[in-house]
Amino acid sequence: MSVRDQVINKAQATVPMERQIQALHLFQRAKKLVVGDRQPHFSESDIPDVSDLDLTAIDVSDPFLWRQGRWEAYFRRLRDEAPVHFRSDSAFGPFWSVTRYDDIVTVDKDFETFSAEPQIIIGAPPEGLDIEMFIAMDPPRHDQQRGAVQGVVSPQNLEEMEALIRERVQEVLDELPVGEPFDWVDRVSIELTSRMLATLLDFPYDERRKLVEWTDLVAASASATGGSTDTDAAYRAAAEAARSFSALWHDKAARLAAGEKPGYDLITLMQMSEDTKDLIDRPMEFLGNIVLLVIGGNDTTRNSMTGGLLALNQFPDQFDRLREDPGLVPKMVHEILRWQTPLAYMRRVATRDTVLNGQFIRKGDKVVMWYASANRDERTFDDPDAFVIDRRNARHHLAFGIGTHRCMGSRLAELQLRILWEELLERFDDIEVLAEPERVQSNFVRGYSSMMVTVTPKGGERRAHGTYRAEQRERRRAKEAARAATTPATPAPPQRRRRTPDSTLDVTVARRRTVADGVVELTLTAPSGDPLPEWGPGAHAELILRPGLTRHYSLCGDPADRSSWTVAVLREQDGRGGSAFVHDELSEGATLQVTHPRNHFALVPSPRYLFVAGGIGITPIRAMIAAAEADGAEWELVYCGRSRATMAFLDEFADDDRVTVWAKDERGDRLDLDAVLGEPRPDTLVYSCGPVGFLDAVEEKCAAWPDGSLHLERFVAKTIDAPAGALDSFEVECVESGVTVTVSEGTSMFEAVEEAGVDVMGSCMEGICGTCQADVLGGTPDHRDSVLTRAERERGDTVMLCVSRSLSQKLTLDL
Repeated sequence: MSVRDQVINKAQATVPMERQIQALHLFQRAKKLVVGDRQPHFSESDIPDVSDLDLTAIDVSDPFLWRQGRWEAYFRRLRDEAPVHFRSDSAFGPFWSVTRYDDIVTVDKDFETFSAEPQIIIGAPPEGLDIEMFIAMDPPRHDQQRGAVQGVVSPQNLEEMEALIRERVQEVLDELPVGEPFDWVDRVSIELTSRMLATLLDFPYDERRKLVEWTDLVAASASATGGSTDTDAAYRAAAEAARSFSALWHDKAARLAAGEKPGYDLITLMQMSEDTKDLIDRPMEFLGNIVLLVIGGNDTTRNSMTGGLLALNQFPDQFDRLREDPGLVPKMVHEILRWQTPLAYMRRVATRDTVLNGQFIRKGDKVVMWYASANRDERTFDDPDAFVIDRRNARHHLAFGIGTHRCMGSRLAELQLRILWEELLERFDDIEVLAEPERVQSNFVRGYSSMMVTVTPKGGERRAHGTYRAEQRERRRAKEAARAATTPATPAPPQRRRRTPDSTLDVTVARRRTVADGVVELTLTAPSGDPLPEWGPGAHAELILRPGLTRHYSLCGDPADRSSWTVAVLREQDGRGGSAFVHDELSEGATLQVTHPRNHFALVPSPRYLFVAGGIGITPIRAMIAAAEADGAEWELVYCGRSRATMAFLDEFADDDRVTVWAKDERGDRLDLDAVLGEPRPDTLVYSCGPVGFLDAVEEKCAAWPDGSLHLERFVAKTIDAPAGALDSFEVECVESGVTVTVSEGTSMFEAVEEAGVDVMGSCMEGICGTCQADVLGGTPDHRDSVLTRAERERGDTVMLCVSRSLSQKLTLDL
């Protein structure tokens, strides 16, 4: 560190934050007198129709595009014609806009190519207010600082918070005036979020509104997001926040030093973490992270509370459905977040020359991921501008981002929204929006400053739909008519064909070798010499060993080698005959049939992987490691077995310090999974394959990891007990086939629909291969398989027919 940097750090650690900000404010005011404020000044005018513009003239950073409600058409055109679009000049400088869902997922997951540093907003904050925050850091600093406060939103803590959140919601709703207009934003959205923020920070409860006031001012600069140009107010707010939070930090530190039991608020968690215990000595970084946490809790939840009510008034038929079935609230929460997308974008900077969807992006270019556009992408969401409370794939929204920087408080936001709507439906028959809400001026926050409503209590007389709902209905009709008139007729899409069994291939055992005690490796080739079908890491194929004897084995060779496939088979002493047949009867030169590869264990792109293999579970992991290595990803392998002699391919990992070999006969006990998986890593995906008990233990240890972190493949089905509410019999409607059947006790869905003449595919009939997977269009599956992840089960949009059942009287399937 240079002498200059040491002096600056020393000064920052000794001069109070408030004084530093005030000094910066005075400096900026003096500088403004000499060179001007250099802030963009926005003057509102009517946004033109996007069809009248050249592509190069489209500027989606204009804050009035959002305020005037013209953004949907602009982004629709970019998604269709220029999904990676360059704007060479704007008030915020040149930038790329990424507007399609899949492209945004690619950018958001690749922090090595697309860095979050130094800012995640499209412009630059006023000098002195460009404070550091961990959302604008890349690993490892991001992980260290995020990890210090992650515990406040852990599943266990959220469960403990639920009663408090419900109590706060009840207090606010019980105070609402009945029969007279009031501002929903002020009385509900701001009040509830400020109460929750005060709780998370252990901030003085009677001063809670300051939290919202400060963040609204600090986050609204014209140069950063196209908001207010009152930088003096922003500096004053930052100074006041610095003084309050600094005092709060020192008060808590003194109480901890005096022996007081630590609380579970965000500041105490920072003080207890090795990575952030001295953050107060880096005051601007400390302030930045506090402001980040407050902004995250303020903007996301607050504006989703308002946006959800607005959506139900713009689509009153959905409000009627919700009244009839309040059980749809959990699904609706995800649709609210998709439809509203409270933060419109996140910015990245390219760290190297790269290509995205055919566009060459240079090192140093700003790349803006428009989450609001991704959540309206027709390629991912059907009729995306509509609000559908039980939308099948609403959970796939990107309102919280994805990858390393995914919103830490996503579960808390979902919990607050769910509780709010559960309590609203308990009290009110109607909540009517009276006029178009007032929207904030910003290209970053999709927020509301005011929305007037009236409420009708339970049992009260509901008003006829007011003028706002009628206007919205007419507006939608006009838009649909205009779109139909300007869109050329296209032929109807081809009808989906019924699923038919996979064709089989003839293969020859070209080579057979022993790769460990009890493990043989088979190299399979086509007798004709033709290339075999492509496959990717994690794929498996079904070997038809003889009539009536088929088994699934992971492909473990080189996916780039189309001339052959490789499988490795462990002799199972208590198996069902498949492994014994391979070991005893399948010799070199033998022929058999195989199916095309399937992959329910695919390797998802990630900057880091933790591979955990048990015994023969190394087979899919072997190809994954090679792929991770080729992609430049970081990886670790923990490989367990009874002894080194029984562990296949062990020689390939010799002397690699990324590999931990745990041979039980050497170590004398089981692998300490707490040491391996006890600390969740937000930027790491865990892939594990092995015996049942081993995978059960891995799954249990990963319960605290972020959703989607763990990927498992089982060779034997997991025992899953019937849940409460399981039905002995239920109906299955097969929409495409026009068949409805009753699935009785003792009969599987697969058997019932197959007997009714529906073409279905199946193989293992144990819920481990994924062959019989079907899409769910309606109803609630009772998952009994060992294929789907926890997140996939929660989405409820797919089901394995061979073992799973239904928790609803009727399950509607896309068959």
